[in-house]
Amino acid sequence: MSGKPYYKNLKLNVLTVSILLLSHQTFAMQVLQDHDLRQIDGQDGVELVTQYSKIDIDQLYWEDKAGTVNNSEQSLRAVANDVKIRKNMAYDAGNGVGNYNLGTQYQINMGSDGNTAGIDFQLSSNPSTISIGSFQICAQTPSVTCNDSIGNLAIQTGTPLLFGFTTRDGLFNKDKQVELHLGLQNINLYMGLKPSNDTSSNVYNQLLLRNLNFNFKAKGVWYIDDNKGLILQTNVGDVRANKTTTIPNNTVYGYADLTRVSDADLDGAVYGTYNGQSAGLNLEFMTKSNVLISPTDPEYTLAGSKGLIRVGANGRIVNASLQVRGVNANGIAAPVDDNGTNTHTLNNVLGYATQGSATASGADGTVIGSSGIGLRLQAEFTASGDSMLTGGGQATTLEIGGAGKNTFGFEFGELQPLVSGSSDRAYFDSGNVYINLANTGTLLMPENSVLRQARFGGISNDTLTKSEDYTLKISDLSVNPFSVVLAIRGMDFQAISKRGRFTSSSGVDPTNAIAPTAGIDNKWGLGLPFYNLNSNIALYTTNYSGNIFTLNNDTNQIATVAVTNSQRIGFAMALSVEGKNADGSKTTSILVIDGGNNPNNDNKPTDYYLGLRNIDMLLSGHGSLGFENGNLNVSLKDLLMVMVAELAGGYLPGAKYKTGNNYSPIDNFNLKQDVLLTLKLKLKGDMNFALVPNNEISTKNGNRLSVIGDYKLTEGAIQIGDPIDDSMIGLDNLSGLIRFNNAIVVNKDNVGFNYSFDFNPNKNAEDVFRVKDINFYPPGNTLAGQRLGEVALTGGRLIGNVTLTPRNN
Repeated sequence: MSGKPYYKNLKLNVLTVSILLLSHQTFAMQVLQDHDLRQIDGQDGVELVTQYSKIDIDQLYWEDKAGTVNNSEQSLRAVANDVKIRKNMAYDAGNGVGNYNLGTQYQINMGSDGNTAGIDFQLSSNPSTISIGSFQICAQTPSVTCNDSIGNLAIQTGTPLLFGFTTRDGLFNKDKQVELHLGLQNINLYMGLKPSNDTSSNVYNQLLLRNLNFNFKAKGVWYIDDNKGLILQTNVGDVRANKTTTIPNNTVYGYADLTRVSDADLDGAVYGTYNGQSAGLNLEFMTKSNVLISPTDPEYTLAGSKGLIRVGANGRIVNASLQVRGVNANGIAAPVDDNGTNTHTLNNVLGYATQGSATASGADGTVIGSSGIGLRLQAEFTASGDSMLTGGGQATTLEIGGAGKNTFGFEFGELQPLVSGSSDRAYFDSGNVYINLANTGTLLMPENSVLRQARFGGISNDTLTKSEDYTLKISDLSVNPFSVVLAIRGMDFQAISKRGRFTSSSGVDPTNAIAPTAGIDNKWGLGLPFYNLNSNIALYTTNYSGNIFTLNNDTNQIATVAVTNSQRIGFAMALSVEGKNADGSKTTSILVIDGGNNPNNDNKPTDYYLGLRNIDMLLSGHGSLGFENGNLNVSLKDLLMVMVAELAGGYLPGAKYKTGNNYSPIDNFNLKQDVLLTLKLKLKGDMNFALVPNNEISTKNGNRLSVIGDYKLTEGAIQIGDPIDDSMIGLDNLSGLIRFNNAIVVNKDNVGFNYSFDFNPNKNAEDVFRVKDINFYPPGNTLAGQRLGEVALTGGRLIGNVTLTPRNN
């Protein structure tokens, strides 16, 4: 097929044509059969327009198979009740479109050069509001039983949604390139929970996802594989087969460009660093309290919402792949490993279903069961000078900051791998992601070998974690709640930002606004890489009675408010990361990077670093989350926090020293020469906290994310060690109540970390903070600690702050 084929449009408005035929009175009518309709000839091109005024659906559901403690499977359904599709009234009134119609426009163009067939498909869907009255999870077998219904949801589009693809050789050809456009732009999501379990109330507290974007254009291939499922990838052949910036000959390469989107909610605001645009991949979390939602004519708006946090990504990514497949933990389905080899079985990722003290053991008792969804996303980031940017591509940037308008943020640019000067690209790999409905009381996690073997004196001279620490309890209910379970296995994010800069959103006062070009020559950055992240998350319906926290912005004082039977999402979470891989080229670290010119290396980046490196960590707990009082409130029982890390400073691996002709060892993160001290931590107790939306610059104490709450510590220890011989001082057998008021503050040219800890805030004897043992531990794993004494704090406050103000270049 050469060029674009000539075609004529045939526009079929289904409603209009039907009315015209039905109202025609001159001629008799005859029923049209399917084979007659097929004779309609648009000469290579067809345009079809569908229109409607509204849609009402009683129920939509997703059905899944889940294993049970009885070693048998049951069918579970995630049900969306009372689904309504209406016009977006704000778009209708505010964009000069008049009384527009709901509907979708389809354009299909086809052509052939005699040997191959090409298709050009374009879809555009008008803005709408899709609302869901409530959610619940229901068992279908052995009988129909349901969790309580909870909350509501709305998906609101502010601009037309776009989808299109062009292929010149068949629809699913793994050897021929496809051009793909997905334009999910300016989408607002609203999740509402009732302040109390009053079924007659129509008032909700909401968590919002403002201006959700997933806007990209890509060149690559897509195909269906009997083992891998549906595959979309930017290059022909195995994804990530070549990770370098050099493109091999005779290789058909593609890319995906995440492109910025004009903000549909500017409302006359002054443009910021990004000229009134949000990132191609954009997530902005906001909250809104006491919203009245009519069950018969629901309307949703952003008015009155407050921002929590925004994250985003923009620019060109390469060697990218998205895999969607069905999974079966009973060994019937056959996923493949990283080398493309059919393994014929799926490991029992989450273990066997449990109920109380009983545990399943048979083939039909796995948590995942015989059906489910498996995903995997991989992508490599581009930086300046990458050959894949030829033709106008923009280097990848990542963003974080306040949500909404009138906020500051931070941009991570020049993304590079850990090893200085490496020809590899920085990359992201989601690992294997599993989504299932489940009927179980616990979920299993992979064990972290470092934490299982790390010496941890003071508590019976044991190691940091035990096997039972890797079993996640979902709830305290006597009967399992049906839950939605998400599991992640082997996620990596190996990227060090060599250029950081501060940004401002739309709506910032011109005196505080940060220009689009400000900071583009900076030679400092941040590194937040992580390696081998594993996680389990379970969500279900529940209620909460107890205290929630509020913050007075004028006095920065914490107060508590009691709530009763507030609707909440039951929540259980376990997360672990590994500190490094075997050769030290991948790491989990929090690093500040100084990339100023090195005159001893042709003015290439010096690549100094300082921070916590090689972090092995485990977090685990269960409880609930809600949106009361306009905050994001979380209650977690038996919250376990375990960590091993190194405080270190020096040169990144492979960097040339500023003097002499030596380089930092490639395996530097496996060595101890940069380590100042080691840190081991294990804390366990109940935590109740709130994330407070305070990110508007104009508010009192604004442009911050505040974290406030209580931690009732029941056991734990903090041990600081020598990196060479592993001798330690331990603050062991910790207990007591700690109230915290912490905040991350992003300003125009600096970022601050503010801390405040109140010990025994209620002045109760049982809440006194105690360090029951202060111990010295000599080198060696078999020697007992030497007790020095103990410390008790009956009250008091510890306050601190750290402000990082980087140089201007």
